[in-house]
Amino acid sequence: MLRTLPLLALVSLPLWLSGCSDPAAANSNAEKPRAVLTQALQPAGQQQLVLTGVVKARNEVPVAFQVSGRIAERLVEAGQRVEQGQLLYKLDPKDLAESVRVAKAAQAAAKASLETVRAEKHRTAQLIKQRFVSEQSSEQVELRYNEAKANLDRANAQLQQAEHGLNYANLTAGSAGIITDISAEPGQVVSAGQRLAALASAQQSEIEVQLPEHITPPTQGTVLFGSENLTLTLRSAAGSADSASLTRQARYSLSSQPAELALGRVLQVQLQLPVSAQQVQVPLGALDERGAQPQLWQVVDGKAQPSAVTVLKLDGEFATVQTSLPAGSKIITLGTHLLSSGMAVQELQP
Repeated sequence: MLRTLPLLALVSLPLWLSGCSDPAAANSNAEKPRAVLTQALQPAGQQQLVLTGVVKARNEVPVAFQVSGRIAERLVEAGQRVEQGQLLYKLDPKDLAESVRVAKAAQAAAKASLETVRAEKHRTAQLIKQRFVSEQSSEQVELRYNEAKANLDRANAQLQQAEHGLNYANLTAGSAGIITDISAEPGQVVSAGQRLAALASAQQSEIEVQLPEHITPPTQGTVLFGSENLTLTLRSAAGSADSASLTRQARYSLSSQPAELALGRVLQVQLQLPVSAQQVQVPLGALDERGAQPQLWQVVDGKAQPSAVTVLKLDGEFATVQTSLPAGSKIITLGTHLLSSGMAVQELQP
């Protein structure tokens, strides 16, 4: 029995030593900071948007008749350059000439009626002097005279209108320019004001582009024409995107007007997109997409803290994001999927 006591003492000694070990040392090993790579946030560089632009005239006037009728002849083609006063379209003048004839007949009838009432007025005045009729008869004749005179004025106006209509059968160019978008052909019956074509002024051209709906039209850009880079300046932009194409139209003025720059020509346009101070470029490894929204991890007082971002562009090994973090903030660039909020980290410079 006495021989077993030293053996029991030897067995219980390691257990007693383990129970007397330092708990702070164990906790220190458990909370050892995770080593992470970091880098400072840098603002994204200037971005360019490359689009297709179409050369358009700044002013395009619809071509239309001022009277209705049937088109007898079209004297121009799409893309043709015309001079001021040049004949573009002709209407069949038959109906218009008939309107003039009817208006002349109405004018002749009104003149005859006025002459008849004028003679009656003269006779009535003589009879009143001789006291053969009363003053009331004079008032009635005066009333008919004024009515006949008004009818003649109306007939004269209708004749003048009919003559103008006959002259309007010949449609001429109001200014020099280029004919575009022809939409009416001989034999077609058109109404007054109906668009037949468009007359584009050749004196001032500009570039029209269709931008993605989420992009605000940039104020500056360039277009390559031959070996020359022409500067573009935003002149106008649509207030909202088109519901069908989901694009937003913008027009840019040209720094110069080359004579060879034909309307309708398609050119490559480069627009300078404005860069926000909150747009930064980060390595793809810095993005953590475990949550409902992509996030970056920032080092604050030796601990990892998440910050939500919006991804704007992915390009190769980098991503352009929009963040509320200021430029120069230290972000973790690798192993973000292993981090948790408040985790102790130790920065390692790449």
